[in-house]
Amino acid sequence: MCYNIKNRATFQSESEEVVVLKPLISPAAMLERERNYFQTSGVKSIDAMERAARALADAVSAAVPAGSAIHLACGTGSNGGDGLACARLLSGRYRCTVLLPEPPRSPDAVANLARLERVPVLSMQELPNLPVPAAWVDALFGTGLSRPPREPWAALIRRINADRDHGAKVFSADIPSGLNGATGQAYHPCVRADKTVTFQYVKSGMVLADGLDVCGEIAAADIGFPPSAFEPTGCALWEPSDLTMWVPPRRRNIHKGLCGHLLIVAGSFGMAGAAALCASAALRSGAGLVTVACVRSIVPILQNLVPQAMCVPLEERDGAIAPEARPALESALRGKNAVVIGCGLSRRADPGALEAVLDSGLPAVIDADALNLLSDQIGMMKRLGRHHVLTPHPGEAARLIPGLDVSDPLAAARRLNALGATVLLKGASSVIIGDGEPAVSASGCCGMARGGSGDILSGILGALLADTSSRTPAVSAVCASEIHGLAGERAQRKYGSRAMNSKDILEFLPEVFPG
Repeated sequence: MCYNIKNRATFQSESEEVVVLKPLISPAAMLERERNYFQTSGVKSIDAMERAARALADAVSAAVPAGSAIHLACGTGSNGGDGLACARLLSGRYRCTVLLPEPPRSPDAVANLARLERVPVLSMQELPNLPVPAAWVDALFGTGLSRPPREPWAALIRRINADRDHGAKVFSADIPSGLNGATGQAYHPCVRADKTVTFQYVKSGMVLADGLDVCGEIAAADIGFPPSAFEPTGCALWEPSDLTMWVPPRRRNIHKGLCGHLLIVAGSFGMAGAAALCASAALRSGAGLVTVACVRSIVPILQNLVPQAMCVPLEERDGAIAPEARPALESALRGKNAVVIGCGLSRRADPGALEAVLDSGLPAVIDADALNLLSDQIGMMKRLGRHHVLTPHPGEAARLIPGLDVSDPLAAARRLNALGATVLLKGASSVIIGDGEPAVSASGCCGMARGGSGDILSGILGALLADTSSRTPAVSAVCASEIHGLAGERAQRKYGSRAMNSKDILEFLPEVFPG
């Protein structure tokens, strides 16, 4: 992805350097600030539309040979106006044809249609006779779409996608038509773009959920809005280059006691592997010492799988942690720097184990079955603080807050955050929120959709929380998500999206972990 670098959020990093993050904005916030800017600045919206059309035309010109046939699908609103202006700018170099299912309604789109000369403007009736072009420009719907496209728009989207399957390049203006710009949900049908030229800021839905699959390459074009009119955007996208500022190299004169001692409360009979993956990830992520507090029956398995980790045997009942284990667990918590609880824990585990962790005052990752225990023990939520990081996938999130709409990841993460804890809501992109505005971590791949991947993420995050650092839990969570995703991408490149498994992620942590 490439981004406009004019307007970005800045933060002070671990190394005292300024970290510049890529801003994301919701469609509603973008619309409100655009309107306010045009009303107060005296700048005409049609002038901004011209700059947007120029950026779109430049992207097409850079990828499509001169003289090629280009079809432009234009809607009735401002997005359609961008397409009409783009058609005019391309018409001297390309054989352009405009598809206009309905007459434009927005004043700027009407004006740009009037400016259009020497470019055929066709109705939907003429669409079947058009040959496959070298490229389509999709300018049907803007970022505010909140329902599936209706006919005849849907038919035009299907034609664009069909032509793409036959070799046509597809360029979307601001956002692929059919994609919800806030949530990342792709309605049916939705344009599948090769490149999306978005204007001024990347919209949040473009890096969430289906947005990752339909936007193609994303370029954010500066169309002249000053930073003062739009900052803060309310959300930021993290990228791999941001990691080095937050996870700096360690000094040479250091020992294991200064690298953090992590306690992992995990595992049950039949799920020792989850505890082993978590412990292995923590050790690969810089934890100086790792202790696993687990049921007695799986201690020999863990000592064999992860010999670098120590084990504290706990009393068990039905293969899970028993109430009688609490004194030993409370003793194990003493002297530690952070905790992970939940990986392979089993819902049969005594809730007192989670209660002991929450009451310890230690930074803690609450994952998997610990989240399920929390959802069953509503009163325990009063113990949550920002030093606790909840790491639910959408199903676990819906159990924590019954009725939660997880189709909107940003809104869902904000509601979970209101429980009192820091939140890492997992998904194709993960949303992280602590005391401030949310951040999005978009690294990762489909090959990570395997059992055990979340256990590895918890181990990485646990190690970062245990490390001596001025990072907030939320920043540590974003770093962990990025590292996890980048290692997964490398594993997929080696083993393929179907053949890779979660353990393969561990192999590549040394390649992506900064410092």
